[in-house]
Amino acid sequence: MIRTVLMAAALSPAATHDAPVPAPGPANATPADAVRLYGEAIAERDPVKLGRAFQPSAIAYEIDGGTVTANYQAQWKARLAQAPEPSGPPPTIERIDAGETTALARLRSVRDGRPLVDYVLLARLAGGWRIVGTLRQPDPAEDPASAAGVAGVVDDKFEADRRWDEAGLGETLDPRALVMSVEDGEFVAASVAEWRARYVDRRKTSPGARFEVTSRLVDAQGDVGMARWSFRTESGEWTDRALMLRTASGWRMAALLFVREAP
Repeated sequence: MIRTVLMAAALSPAATHDAPVPAPGPANATPADAVRLYGEAIAERDPVKLGRAFQPSAIAYEIDGGTVTANYQAQWKARLAQAPEPSGPPPTIERIDAGETTALARLRSVRDGRPLVDYVLLARLAGGWRIVGTLRQPDPAEDPASAAGVAGVVDDKFEADRRWDEAGLGETLDPRALVMSVEDGEFVAASVAEWRARYVDRRKTSPGARFEVTSRLVDAQGDVGMARWSFRTESGEWTDRALMLRTASGWRMAALLFVREAP
């Protein structure tokens, strides 16, 4: 059974008017800086550090049980501020896969006595590195089929791109997912419906994308995972990074971040 928690950051008007605005901290110079700040925010119950680690519209998922609930970052910050005591040591960074503008990381920690795996998606913005999505699961089962499921989503994405197949694209993405990029240091995001519409438009002038896959990475445990794939087109080399989760309909991308750069 899977319970998915969706967290989208949003500051309420009341919060912005009633609470003092903290002084900004130093920019996160590396992906590891943002990840460590995230870990410290959870371990220390510090909402200010949480805000410095995350891009404000970040979406996160947690898989644990059988219900789907939503949690916004403002609510998460409120819970951290009200927590009676720290939750324990920050997570260990087990792996970081980083390019110039985007990165993925895998973290491991213990929360309430349970091991927890957390996959993190990051982008380097004008103000430094920020987390744009997280996906975690307590007690993830070791299952070779998990990596195969994630790899299958990547293959399906390639096939959708080769034909500008909007329906095929939709089968690779969770309906709540954001398709994101970075342009001149600014965060850009669109819905799944918007990206499907763009594939329809592209098919009017092109039968499909032509590209050569240059590298790929898959990492998955239990019902969560991450993937990175790079490919070369006439316009240059591109790299996509994604968070993956297993849903009732199969594996899907929970967040997709693409940029024109080598891995």
